[in-house]
Amino acid sequence: MKDFFKDHCATYSVTGSGKRPIYWLFDSGKQNGFKALIYLHRYNADTIGNLRIDYLHRMQRVYESETNRMQDTIDHSGNAREVAQATKRKEKLQKQLKECREYDEKISHLALARIELDLDDGVKVNYEKVQTARDGKKYQVLVKI
Repeated sequence: MKDFFKDHCATYSVTGSGKRPIYWLFDSGKQNGFKALIYLHRYNADTIGNLRIDYLHRMQRVYESETNRMQDTIDHSGNAREVAQATKRKEKLQKQLKECREYDEKISHLALARIELDLDDGVKVNYEKVQTARDGKKYQVLVKI
């Protein structure tokens, strides 16, 4: 994911004007809780809502079930090494789940806004438009370009 987006931004870089990628990376943050690529030309008003419901919420359920599985391993394992690994993994999963929940709050405002894009406006304008709710508040949901 990191290599593709980095190379893609380099490919779609306009000399003197900056990056103009046609694939956009939705990213929850440093814990890598959630990442998703969308193709600009397939974007419609329902894209962010679909991304949230179909992918982000599914990812949150996976983190919750995996956290429970790690807790079960911690509670029922006699092996100290296994318990230590499960504890470490559980802590990481909890951080990712927390990050996803915070990201869900941000992205929900944008999903409800059902933002329409005009491809004639260009990548830079639309990139900002997608991250701006109806009330004018900006939500950083895409990787900075």
